[in-house]
Amino acid sequence: MASIVKRNKSYAVVYTDTSGEKKRQKWETYYSLEEAQQRKELLELCSHTRTKVRRQCVQTVEQFFVQYVELYGVSHWSLSTYQANYSLIRRYLIPAIGMMRLEELTPLVVAHLYHRFAQLPQQGGRCHEPTGKPITTQTLRSLHKLLHSAFEQAVLWEYLQRNPFHGASLPKSHPTSLAFLIPEQVWQLLDDCTNPILHMAVTLAFAGTLRKGELLALTWQDVNFVEGTIRVNKTLYRVSNHALTMLQGRDILHQFPPLLDTACTTLVLKRPKTKASNRVIYLPASVMSELKAFRTSSPETELGLIFCYPDGRPIQEHTLTDRFHEALKVAGLPQVTFHSLRHSSITYKLVLSQGDLKAVQGDSGHAQVDMITDLYGHILENNRMTNAKRMDEAFFQKGYSKQESNARPIS
Repeated sequence: MASIVKRNKSYAVVYTDTSGEKKRQKWETYYSLEEAQQRKELLELCSHTRTKVRRQCVQTVEQFFVQYVELYGVSHWSLSTYQANYSLIRRYLIPAIGMMRLEELTPLVVAHLYHRFAQLPQQGGRCHEPTGKPITTQTLRSLHKLLHSAFEQAVLWEYLQRNPFHGASLPKSHPTSLAFLIPEQVWQLLDDCTNPILHMAVTLAFAGTLRKGELLALTWQDVNFVEGTIRVNKTLYRVSNHALTMLQGRDILHQFPPLLDTACTTLVLKRPKTKASNRVIYLPASVMSELKAFRTSSPETELGLIFCYPDGRPIQEHTLTDRFHEALKVAGLPQVTFHSLRHSSITYKLVLSQGDLKAVQGDSGHAQVDMITDLYGHILENNRMTNAKRMDEAFFQKGYSKQESNARPIS
């Protein structure tokens, strides 16, 4: 049994370690009673569920993750994946299970762990502060995917006999509906927008089904006014200097000099994460005309970014977001995210194309069609109902009754 001992401003979890040849008493320090209580509960649970492993594993989960990132992550992950996974490990996994030994993670412990994760607040920002909102379904899925991958490696490296996260299921979540503007609201936003840069950005994002980073990385070389197309082959991204160093600049096309010597992140242009994100998008003629007029007032810069300051530095995502929310407020529209313009675009194009998934996928850059059907299946359901009505009007109501009267049984 483990116990908790208060020591000045901290709490010690005291228990007997039986993993070695001799039993040893261990003291682990925590700075809140809640953390100490969680560790005590895990230790007591593990004492009842511990399983044998092929060889004695003395690594803690934190030590294992250091090895996993250095040996697997650096060689297999893209820049954005490295940064996202490294953040998940630091923000959620190390505080929750970092001090545990690998063999203490059994399926039952994992079930309790996932239940605990579901109660956590979403964390954000450089200081990992809670946002005040519940953890998102996407974060839970990312944690599960990362843990399953990591412990597959633990099995391959013979630290464990089986992956404790194999077959684990996340707590049931209640998906929230996507909040985005309908076409009439997008038009109202554009009609009321007096900022020419924001007007062009909203127009391109909606017409081209662009991600925010893709939009801000566009250069004039990517525009083909003759064919009426834009080419997406890079994205604007803010990366930690740690990730930049560990991956040795992999996927980086251009690195912008920091404005402060003490900056711990760097703004870069990088290659897209997936091959599907490299694409050519056909734009409406009206959009190309606006883009051509916009070019006449744009500064001539070395990189030729479409959205930039006179010195050539790119307009950053947070600046675009702030201006977007100001415009929504002026127009009296819901405070949706700038990324929601992508949802508005996909939904509208699905309706216009009567559910042509491949055509919409070509514009959106989704790696798999399933990613569209999972999010926008309700649009396809409406098309199926419309098709049933059209078939009834075009075929059955016109000719079926007449054919039925003349029908003969098949001999």
